[in-house]
Amino acid sequence: MSDKLVSALVTDLKTALKGVDDPADAIARVTPLVKKMAEDTSWVKPEYYKSDNEQGFGINILNEEPDNTLLVEVICWAPGRGVAPHDHQTWGVVVGIDGTEVNVDWRRKDDGATPGFADLEMASETDITNGVVCTLMPDDIHGVRNDGDVPSVSLHVYGKVLASLNRSEFDAINKTQKPCPQRKRTMANA
Repeated sequence: MSDKLVSALVTDLKTALKGVDDPADAIARVTPLVKKMAEDTSWVKPEYYKSDNEQGFGINILNEEPDNTLLVEVICWAPGRGVAPHDHQTWGVVVGIDGTEVNVDWRRKDDGATPGFADLEMASETDITNGVVCTLMPDDIHGVRNDGDVPSVSLHVYGKVLASLNRSEFDAINKTQKPCPQRKRTMANA
């Protein structure tokens, strides 16, 4: 088990992202680095498998830059739970570590001009398992669920700290858009 792997990842991410403003370029540089973390999971701690009963998932922050420019976290999705469609307002790269989570991509059918209204349709679903990568552009809308009977764990890297952004959560049935709630997060022990 090694926190050195996490420290090395953060260092490599900062090096790879230096001077990069384009989200697609950032994703291309980050993807091989996170895939490597799925190959050697000796850095994964037992506490990364814990989830908050109320929200249905647990977030362990591995790195959060003081200037809000880089976030690295591990999320554990409880069996039978998930999260509503939402955006991130930054690029993101997710890699499966253990178990299976279903990433649901949504497409917006309206033009976004009416406050509080959003007409979404499901675009695709992808099973995220060990080593499978999901990439997100700033305006992409996705949801996550764990259809299994064991926790699923994934590593997430974002271009900005999510708690610092004005993100949206969507209700595809009622066609609404509202501010994304702040999630319960825990700083991982180094």
